[in-house]
Amino acid sequence: MTEPMRARNGAHNVRIAISATPRREERGQALARELPALIGSGTVAEWHALQDAQTCCSAGTTALVVLLDARDVPTGLSALLDAAEEAHLAVLLLIDDGGRRRASTETAAVESIDADDATVAAVLRGMIGRQPEIERLGRELAIATRFTGGLRGEISRMQEELQLAAQVQREFLPRSFPEVGDVRADAFWRPASYVSGDIYDVVRLDERHIGVFIADAVGHGVPAALLTMVICRGLPSKEVGNGTYRIIPPGEALARINTDMVTHQGRTTRFATAVYCVIDTSTGHATMAGAGHPPPVILRASGETELIETPGGLLGVFEGERYEDVQFQLSPGDRLLIYSDGFEQAFPGDPSGTRQARLPSKRYLDEFVAVRAAPTAAALVQQIARRVDMQFGSVHQADDLTLLVIERLREGMTPA
Repeated sequence: MTEPMRARNGAHNVRIAISATPRREERGQALARELPALIGSGTVAEWHALQDAQTCCSAGTTALVVLLDARDVPTGLSALLDAAEEAHLAVLLLIDDGGRRRASTETAAVESIDADDATVAAVLRGMIGRQPEIERLGRELAIATRFTGGLRGEISRMQEELQLAAQVQREFLPRSFPEVGDVRADAFWRPASYVSGDIYDVVRLDERHIGVFIADAVGHGVPAALLTMVICRGLPSKEVGNGTYRIIPPGEALARINTDMVTHQGRTTRFATAVYCVIDTSTGHATMAGAGHPPPVILRASGETELIETPGGLLGVFEGERYEDVQFQLSPGDRLLIYSDGFEQAFPGDPSGTRQARLPSKRYLDEFVAVRAAPTAAALVQQIARRVDMQFGSVHQADDLTLLVIERLREGMTPA
């Protein structure tokens, strides 16, 4: 007897159950008598009628042999094979196949019913010898299946949490925009994943001033989203005291945010770009400061396009960084576009779909100019959204996208 047999069945215990359909019972009973001597010392072969054979699939049974005649209806065969599989038995089917070789099934080996006893014994000897390895693999598969099930559940839980995080982030964004004087605003915001590393806000500061803010955390996903939400909620816009207030200039506001970020930095540096602008809606005078952010664009009513450069380093990097205020004027009909750097990849320089198509480019400036004739800020946002959707690779957006459009109504236009 081989060592694998000893490992699984004890030193002297190989038990083989044999059954057959009615026309092959005589051969099956003869096989039960011959197999012990052919397989080796300690082997026991037991005959069972097919309808009763399911009871043999118990502890101590090593293998099952079933003889099938094509002219018989094998009543109970399916239940028998199921029981053998559950008991992890080696199964050999001897089939009346007219001399044609049959491949093994998923749960049993197959030989011709005309195979001689020595061949049957040799096949069984090999199957019994490899059974311990099959059982070991089965146990490992069961463990892997349980692990996979747990992993699948963990992934589902993470997806639910990300969806909840996305919902919370959307709830923190403005649902409507203040309408102060003749200045109107609208926004386009689209995350690359569940949550966005971009955030924006448009707030009414007093009866004539509004504050416009956009921030873009370096990176993606939940860490970036949390950072920008903290930055946005920590933006100091006004100081109130002694019955009066002071609107904090943009450069000072960004400097305070930078100080807070540097102070609270851990071992991992988190940083962001930002633009903050305060607009006097009665005069159109604007004061802006930026922190490493792409330069905002003014689409002048005259047809000219102007970039507003804002010197200043990234938020959260350099202690004591200074952010210079930049002054400019919004005339009636002018539109101010403040956007995140995702637009550099949303409108690739090469629209053909080649490998270079996703490289950053300045083509988005042409897209902004192309929609300048839109009748309102909201219409301009809708047209930009359609143009983004038409781009190659827009289904797999490379970066978060945010666009704020601030419009000073033309003279004579009735505010909405």
